[in-house]
Amino acid sequence: MKKAILSLVMMVAVVLSAIAADYVTVTGTNVRLRLQPSLQSETLTTSKGVNIHPKKGEKLECLGQSGNFYKVRYQGKVVYISTQFAKPDQPAKPAVTKPAAKGQQYVVVTGESVRLRLQPSLQAKTLQRNGANVHPKKGERIKLMGSQGDFYQVNYQGNYVFIHKDFAKPE
Repeated sequence: MKKAILSLVMMVAVVLSAIAADYVTVTGTNVRLRLQPSLQSETLTTSKGVNIHPKKGEKLECLGQSGNFYKVRYQGKVVYISTQFAKPDQPAKPAVTKPAAKGQQYVVVTGESVRLRLQPSLQAKTLQRNGANVHPKKGERIKLMGSQGDFYQVNYQGNYVFIHKDFAKPE
């Protein structure tokens, strides 16, 4: 029972850490890639039946998640890797042209369904969880890191992202 609860907690943590990940990094060695999101599924093999393993540290394009598996592209094929043996890459902390002013440590969200962007642009990808946009709540306080153009750079749940200045005010 304890193992089941621990596994569930770990799975939830992995899902939450997959926010905005476009790639996952292989964390194990001799990791089997599956044709379906199941440990009972066939593995990716050569024409001679030898298992094909990605290298530890290799980055794989992440297409989504199904239960305890990431759906990834490897050598042109769509396969599955256990969340136990891969971790999502977090967006790199973008450069901030202007650090936060002293005394301004947070912004307060002033709009509804505000999108958080991975870069300071309205055309940039948005922060997502399980394929859906992540929206902070109106009135929520978010740690302010700095500003760039029309955007504030914030640290939202461990992710360095951008919120448009029209939808947040410094506090």
